[in-house]
Amino acid sequence: MENQITQKKFSWSLFLSPFVSRLGDELFIFGLNWFIVQATGQAALLGIVQGIGGVILVFGDLIAGPIVDRYNRKKIMLTSDLVSFIACLIAAATVDVKEPIFYQLVLLTVVMDIGLAFNFPAAKAVVPEVIVPTALARFNSMANSGTMLAQVLAPLVGGFLLTISWIDFRTFLLFNAFSFLLSFVITYALKYQQKTKLVESLPILRSLRDGLAYIKKVPDLFRLIVFEGFFAAFVAGFSLLLPYEIDRYYHGDEKLYSYVLTAFAIGGLMGALGSSLSKREPHIRQNYFDAGILAAGSLLAALFQSYPVLLAAAFVIGLFMSLYGIRLMTIVQQIVSTDMLGRVFSIWFLIFDSVMPLSSFVFGFVADALHHATFYVLSLLIAVGLVLVICMKKR
Repeated sequence: MENQITQKKFSWSLFLSPFVSRLGDELFIFGLNWFIVQATGQAALLGIVQGIGGVILVFGDLIAGPIVDRYNRKKIMLTSDLVSFIACLIAAATVDVKEPIFYQLVLLTVVMDIGLAFNFPAAKAVVPEVIVPTALARFNSMANSGTMLAQVLAPLVGGFLLTISWIDFRTFLLFNAFSFLLSFVITYALKYQQKTKLVESLPILRSLRDGLAYIKKVPDLFRLIVFEGFFAAFVAGFSLLLPYEIDRYYHGDEKLYSYVLTAFAIGGLMGALGSSLSKREPHIRQNYFDAGILAAGSLLAALFQSYPVLLAAAFVIGLFMSLYGIRLMTIVQQIVSTDMLGRVFSIWFLIFDSVMPLSSFVFGFVADALHHATFYVLSLLIAVGLVLVICMKKR
């Protein structure tokens, strides 16, 4: 007999846990990006670190799908938080904050990416089991508002910490460790009963094959996932380009970097709040429109090399990236059956996470070669992706 989960319209545990862990992650990324670029004056090393960690993330995505669909999703989330907490503590105790060793940065990134590979699909697959279908869109918007609020706070807190003389990379690691511990406690409080799973095992190749077969049956879902590859490349390039842009053209002022990230996060927060207040049903066509605005925002930054324009572009990109992500998550949760969510999310993240490390690696060298003109490349990526999905739909 199957255990029943009492569904409700809102869950504080599912709302707060991603907020807390995201705040820690954003502080860690803020510190990692800044200290590496400051130490080397180049974006290539940062791209290599992110790229190597991302390769491991792809492997994690491959095995996460069948595990998320077969085992207790809450326990998977708890385990990933615990492992990430321990990894951050060990790194904080051993890392050389003045001259971080390359392999230490790679190893830490690898462990955290593996945790993310299991935590994220598990957390997203739990939502439609805990939240009633009619409240999914609103809850996703509110949850995303929380994560965007974390992105707003992270650069503000990070920028403030950088102004304190004794603050170093170890401080950021300790903040992240604490965030994972707090996320563990919040997730533990989640009222969740495991649904009875199929007895037979789900091998990796079979899981991948079943998930792909399911996705191919839903053309809109298939096109969304194809476009996700282009979107991932855009996200990787934009995230890597910002610290390089500030370091090269604006004297490496950490406050200016903090302000740009804040503008990006405020735009994302406004997008999330707008989605939570909107009563319109999510529609796929609107997602492609939002993606077009991302390309326009990047083109704006490319045409005018000005800090105020960079701030405006970051705000616009944050706003429409948030709208795109919330709508996409809700659409997938609504059109995919609960027992397939883990595998579908795993394949979706596999596409995203396969493109991200490659893009980080490539854009590290592209930024060093093209400098500010890299923004044109970002716009072109989205444009090519939109043309491709339009041609697929016509066929």
